[in-house]
Amino acid sequence: MVDAYLMSLAVRPGGSLALHANDVQGIVSVRQWQHSDPNPRGPGVLVSDCEWGRTEVQVGVAPTQVGSWLQVDELLVGGTPFTLSAWFRPTDLSADSVICSWSTSEGAVALVAVGGELTLRRWRDDRVDDLSTGQRLRERAWHFVGAVVDASEERVTVFSAPWGRTGGPFVREFVGEHVGTRDDDGGLIVGRAVGVATGAFDGNVAGVRVHLRSLDIVELMDLMNGLGDHADHEWHFDNRSDPDSAPPVASGTPALTLFGAPAWSTLVPPSVESTDRPLVLGGSIHLHRDDVADCDWPVAAIIDVPTDAPSGIYSLLITTADEERDLPFLVMGSARVTLLVPTLTWQAYGNLGRAPEQWPGRSHYSLHSDGSPVLITTSRRPCDTFSPHARLQVDSGDGFADGAVVTHLMMADLYAWHWLVSEGVRPAVLDDRELHHAGADVLSGVDVLVLSAHPEYWTTQMLDALQGHLGRGGHVIYLGGNGLYWVTSLHPTKPHLMEVRRWGGSQVSSVDEVDRAHQYESVTGGLWAEAGRPPNESVSVAFTGFGAGDSLAYERTEASYTPEWSWMFDGVEGPLFGTEGINTGAGNEFDRVDTDLPSPGRLTIVATAHPQTTDHFGVLEYGRSRAPHPLVSAHMVMAETDAGGLVFSTSAITASGCLVVEGPDAPLRRVVSNVLRRMLDNPR
Repeated sequence: MVDAYLMSLAVRPGGSLALHANDVQGIVSVRQWQHSDPNPRGPGVLVSDCEWGRTEVQVGVAPTQVGSWLQVDELLVGGTPFTLSAWFRPTDLSADSVICSWSTSEGAVALVAVGGELTLRRWRDDRVDDLSTGQRLRERAWHFVGAVVDASEERVTVFSAPWGRTGGPFVREFVGEHVGTRDDDGGLIVGRAVGVATGAFDGNVAGVRVHLRSLDIVELMDLMNGLGDHADHEWHFDNRSDPDSAPPVASGTPALTLFGAPAWSTLVPPSVESTDRPLVLGGSIHLHRDDVADCDWPVAAIIDVPTDAPSGIYSLLITTADEERDLPFLVMGSARVTLLVPTLTWQAYGNLGRAPEQWPGRSHYSLHSDGSPVLITTSRRPCDTFSPHARLQVDSGDGFADGAVVTHLMMADLYAWHWLVSEGVRPAVLDDRELHHAGADVLSGVDVLVLSAHPEYWTTQMLDALQGHLGRGGHVIYLGGNGLYWVTSLHPTKPHLMEVRRWGGSQVSSVDEVDRAHQYESVTGGLWAEAGRPPNESVSVAFTGFGAGDSLAYERTEASYTPEWSWMFDGVEGPLFGTEGINTGAGNEFDRVDTDLPSPGRLTIVATAHPQTTDHFGVLEYGRSRAPHPLVSAHMVMAETDAGGLVFSTSAITASGCLVVEGPDAPLRRVVSNVLRRMLDNPR
């Protein structure tokens, strides 16, 4: 395995790419791709070597930054007693779980759940000492935990109690050499051990407080029951203005910094009936031992992109003595016809089906090791599915016979790219993140914006940009299905971090209501349709069904024979089309018109596909149904916008695979190419 990733997935000509790697020795070269599917029904693998970017790399073994935690530095004065208290809700106690830690002059000291039992642990030289408190923690239950540290008396007193216990907490006191004099740096960490790579925490943390004195048992009980004085240091866990830190309650307290991109939550321990007071300020933060924000490997090479590099889809090919690996990237450009490459969808599926021990950083279709949904992912990790060759476990088929293999990520994006290049329109590519940050201005020179096979993940800013393009009379060709589906956010300053919080709709996991609010943007997760921005308003159609069986032919409607729309079918014989190509016709995931929802303009359904077999079924948001059923249908649609633009939708993930076939046996390509030519003949 070649451990490497790119700092970013897209670059402009004249820019540069940073390659990060771990224990890699080999040669780096650059390749430009036009098509990557070896299926003999298509043009095969079309890739060319570039004359630029070749270099040698040699990088030694580097640690991988995995896990999330909270940290505050320079909080305490050496020798001063302090009391740390917080609420913890562990979600996986199958491995050692570090609850909190601080440093001493002789090593780190921590509270750790060992086999589910609260334990005081000390690292000193090569030795680890564990002293059990005798108190057991339970998974998915809130526990109040406090540590009173008095280094001058070499004493640590540990308090703990489960939620709902209003009387005295369990107490265990440790004295002597197991405590040590606290270090002068005054730092505290929650969810990880100071200076120790092993151990982490899975679960929610809330109500972190620090008192700069030793609290007694009565004062600890008051804190546990929502009473007592304000702490010297306390933080708001419901203020997400900076997603990387929890702000202090009072001035003079440094912010509590979040590392590893954990997930903010509004889940908190409930009030105790006898006091009816909130036990913590605001929400909580869910830490995971397998969170990855950035593997943080060293830079192995800087690749400069020539100023005259043509826009397109490229890869860095890393060749070692044992293997090769392609790391894809885009060279963005400006052109009348521009393909929006859905790299956010690449990231959402990233490493799906791959072993997390080998490929750090899980996909949005996976669960964390504690069973909770993956809400945050990063592009700064080695990702086996970021490849022109990659297929996923959701790709159907096990061979090339009858076009059985379906793909919907980079390989499918190259179907669209190959079609555009072979049409001779000199296209360019644009990255999702560029559309997110630059908005509609980046489309100012674009007449036709092409959306690929599976542009599923969209941010507010991307939708605004698309609406701006349509409002100026721009054209859109939507070649896919199940697009513009999930509410998505990007970190405001770290665009490699992507947030998705699923609920409702057709999903692989669902977050509880307390976890639906995004942390990177003030939006609620779920479907864009539920958020008042259905894909219908931009591309005329919305996700309606899945196809586990063979893809289907489109059948022309009566409207397609009228003078207004018959030009779309010039060169197409007969009422049926779309059974050619690598991925045939309408299938896999497909969309339809919903007349109860807004649209980009006056709609005309020019072709339909109606599955008849029960291996095609409807999405949950319309009520689960099985074919034959009117809701389990694909609609090929043309819309005319008030601004004079055209929006054409094929409404099926598989459709783009038909575009790589040329000649008289390619009627679906003929239809889409006719549409493209008409749009170019009528620029905005």
